[in-house]
Amino acid sequence: MKPVIHFTHANGIPSASYQKFLQGFEDQYTVKSIPLIGMNPCYPITKDWRYLVDEVIADIELQSPQQQVIGLGHSFGGLLSLMAAYQKPTLFSKLIILDPPFVIGKNSAIFEVIKKLNLKSIDRFTPAAVTLKRKDHWPSYPEASKALRNNRLFRSFDEQCFQDYIDSAIVEDIARGGVTLRIPKLVEAEIFRTVPAWWWRKPRKPPQVPIHLITAEQSVFYSQGLPQGLKKIYQIDYSVLPGGHMFPLEQPEQVAAWIKKKLQILEEW
Repeated sequence: MKPVIHFTHANGIPSASYQKFLQGFEDQYTVKSIPLIGMNPCYPITKDWRYLVDEVIADIELQSPQQQVIGLGHSFGGLLSLMAAYQKPTLFSKLIILDPPFVIGKNSAIFEVIKKLNLKSIDRFTPAAVTLKRKDHWPSYPEASKALRNNRLFRSFDEQCFQDYIDSAIVEDIARGGVTLRIPKLVEAEIFRTVPAWWWRKPRKPPQVPIHLITAEQSVFYSQGLPQGLKKIYQIDYSVLPGGHMFPLEQPEQVAAWIKKKLQILEEW
């Protein structure tokens, strides 16, 4: 029986967008993923993401009831996977988190206070403001593809990954005609606004699972020193790969190959 990888996607980017990246594991692993997280009313978005974490746990238990999984998550999905590993470590044999959006250090206390007070200024501390300004409606699929390809977020995407994103993230707009986002930008913004900021208080130690963090040279999180802080405070080691925050979709084959090598090392723990 092959080891199982369970993948959780980034905010606003359905798992089907990662097909080329995830196919790089299929020679050695069985790959499972949550198709779309954040859209199930049974698992609402709250200020501590507790129900989204429950959604990850429930999906693992449903798809791999008899086997521990290798947790693999990108950005938002990486943080959810880590939180799931703290809550239920027995589900995981190991964990790889790709550039997760941690809020630690001196800004975390400020961030948490702003969230509790429901201040609109929260958008300045997250990508929520930019998300809400994004266009989310186009007359047709080709026009959506053309417009988004020039967007800074997608500009460096591998060609197949970008097409997979268009195929999975853009849907017909029944109300207005044309096409729109499968994950509404209001949902995406709400996830950004509610990113947990409790890491400055607890648990201040790694989960009881072999874990490695991967960031990217042009990642804003790396430039802000967040992976470095995590290593210092939580003893979570990290590596730096070429590219930006969306590096699994920029260089999917290379990143998958590198992760497989890292998994072999983690297996020796």
